[in-house]
Amino acid sequence: MLAVERDGETIAEVGPGAILGKMALLEGRRRTATLRAVTACRVAVVPSDHVDRRRLQHLAEGREQESHGEGTSR
Repeated sequence: MLAVERDGETIAEVGPGAILGKMALLEGRRRTATLRAVTACRVAVVPSDHVDRRRLQHLAEGREQESHGEGTSR
């Protein structure tokens, strides 16, 4: 489990399967939050030049829909 912190305050917690930093990569902005491990965890770092931005955008849109209860049924 990772705590997502902004200005020293925990604003969210994320768990297995979370994709972090996607908006900074897609929009060319700086990260706006800090991650702190709450429990033991493993993370994978993918260099930005190895990321398929089109697929990442598609994945980000799908997760946004899921978080708003708008999951697709196919």
